[in-house]
Amino acid sequence: MSRTFTRDIFLEIAKGNITGHSFIHKFGNAPDFDTGDGAVDIWDGANDDGSDLMSYTYSATANIDSLSSSNDADIQDIEVQGLDSNFNIVVQTITLTGQTRVALTTDLIRVFRLKNVGSVNLVGVCYCFVNVATTGGVPNTLGNIRAQISNGNNQTLMALFTIPNDTVGYLDSFGANSSGVRKSSAYQVDLFARPFGQVFQLKHRRAFDDSISSGTEKEYDVPERFTAKTDLVIRVNALTAAVTEANISASFDLILVKDSSY
Repeated sequence: MSRTFTRDIFLEIAKGNITGHSFIHKFGNAPDFDTGDGAVDIWDGANDDGSDLMSYTYSATANIDSLSSSNDADIQDIEVQGLDSNFNIVVQTITLTGQTRVALTTDLIRVFRLKNVGSVNLVGVCYCFVNVATTGGVPNTLGNIRAQISNGNNQTLMALFTIPNDTVGYLDSFGANSSGVRKSSAYQVDLFARPFGQVFQLKHRRAFDDSISSGTEKEYDVPERFTAKTDLVIRVNALTAAVTEANISASFDLILVKDSSY
């Protein structure tokens, strides 16, 4: 079925010409996982050769308060995008102090993007985390990590998002593709949503096989609606036995509408 509405609306939203509307493109990468890892949330931490956090941890309170780098040379400005204790969007710029922890200006209950807004590339891995002792700038409790900028990216790769307070999100599309994985490997890609106070619910499932195609994509003729404080995440399972060093990227597009703009 072909799409029945003009996509000019997205350009008008991007220009700021439609009051109370905004657009966000979320994209992520699970850089290294195996069949044995089971369901893997697609974000930078899903790395068998790194943090090894296949399941993303969500904070129950606004306890995300720290930033550090694994390299003392990193003193760049990092833009931190997330939600405060009331689930309102907060964008703050924090200057790294190398391997020494620096506090966020506003504590967060969600963080969905970090990016290097300085003029020099990051040398180490940048971590945003719930305050805990660090060794060489790396949190000693890896489960306290809520976002990280991996080497060479200068921003996070997180296929997850939480709908802000007083906002409704309309899902326009989502998809996933493979990179550097073995041929004839099959993958199941799931979109999960957790309305506030509830559990994660499967909203769509797709699969693809590297021997046939490199990915899968879903576009909605009628966008799916998600209410404020709903957590969204894309997960992947390797369906083929004994797959190692799998690398899957995924993304989704949301139109965000403030409640007062209905």
